[in-house]
Formats: sequence, structure tokens, C-alpha cells
Amino acid sequence: MLKACKITNMKKWFLSLLVLTTFSFSYGQSFGIRAGLNYNRFNGPYELGVNEKYSLSNGFHFGINYAYNFADRFAIKAELVYTQIGTGYDYDGESFYKVPISANAFFYDKGNTKINMKISNAYLTIPLTIQWEVSKKIEVNVGVYAGILLGPRGSGTLRYVSYAQPDSLRFRQSLIHNYNNDLAGGAAQGAIGPAIFTPVGIVELARNAGAYYNYLDIEKVGTLYNSIDFGFTGGISYFINKGFYIGFRYDIGLVDLTNNEVDVLRKNYDEANNNFIFSKDVDTNIGFQVSFGFRF
Repeated sequence: MLKACKITNMKKWFLSLLVLTTFSFSYGQSFGIRAGLNYNRFNGPYELGVNEKYSLSNGFHFGINYAYNFADRFAIKAELVYTQIGTGYDYDGESFYKVPISANAFFYDKGNTKINMKISNAYLTIPLTIQWEVSKKIEVNVGVYAGILLGPRGSGTLRYVSYAQPDSLRFRQSLIHNYNNDLAGGAAQGAIGPAIFTPVGIVELARNAGAYYNYLDIEKVGTLYNSIDFGFTGGISYFINKGFYIGFRYDIGLVDLTNNEVDVLRKNYDEANNNFIFSKDVDTNIGFQVSFGFRF
């Protein structure tokens, strides 16, 4: 009799624990996924006296998230998101071109450079936010994000016209950049492109220039883009029904995306020593995301 009573009490305790656990899982935490489009650009100072600008570039994102309610209508939300953060880049004005003569020899020529590029850097980001349920339909998130750079790439075109030899030293070159893997002096795909007439004779340029095509080995100290991004993030979500929502999020980067030991100024070079001048600017990310998401 006593044994049967103990078994009954154990069943009641087990059922109570199961109900409590189910209730906590259902109402205390949630999981979700979201995906959508990014619109980003870099934010930084421009060189004076030339037409230089960053513009919005689009990409995509997708990821998973987890939210834990620590108070009524408030939760801590953590996400793991693959995202493309990039920018459009345009330059038009006074500049120079470092013409390769051999594997380790160059000469500098002054002229006008026009560059049109799109940069697309893939990151694995971890946003951590406080989530506030304003109403049954609206939620607000505010917090920080950290991003790890996976694959920085760029593509575009460069057009150059020499001031001293405008008829013979002028060309168009494709820019195909893999910033993590390209080598100093390297050409993308190795194809031979335009042949130009220079004071030292005819020089054949690469048709597709890599990210560090005009660098010597000693000038390439690392890669152009730093491996970590960090900043503030905030957004709002509108729930069409209990699980499906449309979200808008805005990001403001706080750290320099570019490595100043590799980031070269385009307008001028060190004429006394025939060297690059490296930038000390801080280039950060700003952008917004439009997402469709599901919460379970």
C-alpha cells in the first residue's frame, strides 16, 4: 500500500515537472530563422581634390536565432548570421599608376585614374540584442554585433590616362580581387592584357589585376581588410501572424575595416622615395537589412 502510494506520488511529481518544463520551453524561449537583403556602404574620409565616394551595395543574409525571456515582454536574443557587407567605390581624378617593368621593378607615372568597383565581403556575424515586445504585432531589438570576415572580394574596372603621354600610356584594366588570397604583384587568372608604350619600352599589363598587383612583397603587410568587425545594431519587426514577420535592422560599425599598413592613398605617392603612401583613415560599415523571418 505504501509502495503504491510512493509510485503514485512519483508519477504526479514527474507529470508536474513535465508540464513545467513544457511551459517554460514554450513561453520562456523561442527559436527562429530569418533571411533577406542587405544594403551597405563604407563610411570614411575622402581624398581632397578628386571625385571619390562610397555608395550603397546590396547583398543577402540568412541565419538562425534564439531568444530567452528574462522578464515580461523582454528577452535576450542571440543570432548566428551569414551576411554580405560591401560597398560601391568610385574614384575619378588626379592619381598615379605604378607600372611593372619586371617581377620586382616598377616606375611611377602621374595621370588621371577612374575606378568603378563593387566590394562584397562575407562575414559570419553574431548579433546580441535586448528584445522588447511592444505589442502583439511589434518587437524592437537593440544591441551590438561582432563579425568574423570569411571572404572579402572586389570587382570592377580601372581606366588610366598618363599626363605625360596621354596618347601612348593609356589603358583599361579589369579588377578582380580576392583580398585574402591574392599575392603581391599577382594577376587574377594570369591573362595578359593591354600593352602600353612607356619611356622604358613596351610593357604588357595583366588584363585582370589582383588586389595587390602593384605591390612589392615588402609592401604587402597582411591583407587589406581586417578580420573583425564590431558595432551597434537595432531594428524593428512587424508580425503578420504569430510566427511570420518582416524586419528592418540598422547597423553602425565602430572599428576600422581596413588595414592601414596595406590601404594605399590613390592621389599621391612618396616621390622622394618612390613609395606608396599608406592611409591612416578609419573606414567603418553602415547599412540596413530587410528580412523575412519565422519564430517557433
